[in-house]
Amino acid sequence: MASPPITQNHNKDASSSTLSEIQADHHARQFDIKVVRDAFVNCIQPDNTLLLSEYVRAYDELCIFVASLGHVFEWAIKDLSSKLIILQEYQRIDPVNYESIQSMIAYEVKSERVKTRDTNIQVQSGKVLPNGCRTLLRLHRALGFISSFLSQMRIAPDDASSASIAWNAYSATLGHFHSWVIRQTIHAAITLTVPNRQTLLNKLLINRSHDEIDTFCVDIVQSCNKVESITQELYELNDLTRLP
Repeated sequence: MASPPITQNHNKDASSSTLSEIQADHHARQFDIKVVRDAFVNCIQPDNTLLLSEYVRAYDELCIFVASLGHVFEWAIKDLSSKLIILQEYQRIDPVNYESIQSMIAYEVKSERVKTRDTNIQVQSGKVLPNGCRTLLRLHRALGFISSFLSQMRIAPDDASSASIAWNAYSATLGHFHSWVIRQTIHAAITLTVPNRQTLLNKLLINRSHDEIDTFCVDIVQSCNKVESITQELYELNDLTRLP
């Protein structure tokens, strides 16, 4: 049973790290693909409930990998981190309704929180929280790109262009939601800055063998696909696929 809506100000109680602190943390930590694998696998419960905390944990680790690609991807880290902060704050102030993706959607639909982009909940910075469903929708769309990119990278030949792989994955997923101008900007960024395939693999291979990486990538892709499918069905069922 969902608890009543939370409307109070949380400035004094907020304990979440700032965006700049989280970005600095992503640069300081060493990426571990096993953390991503474990988080996405654990996200899916036996009854297909999707745990929001594990979903956020997987994305948090992925931010470390993106940070390792260079400062040109700061925009991506900042965008992803800001959304993770929002979801973590909801979990902190309302752990019952924001325990899972299912409970969050059910609560925000029932309370009509999804009808407005922003809520009346203020956090430490003084800003108001956007609704959780809108925030998750952006991460959900990006998940398709992550799954497609990893899947294609895994089976690509050694001399394959990682930039081409990334662009194809983007065009088939996230590109559908971006304007022509944004697509061209991202195309230029991918072409000029995405490391070659071997460099990317070396970043994945930190403290891991080739066999481990291959196994982990298979598990991640399978889990991502299932998480994406369940989430997409929930958004379609509740008519939330085009939240502003």
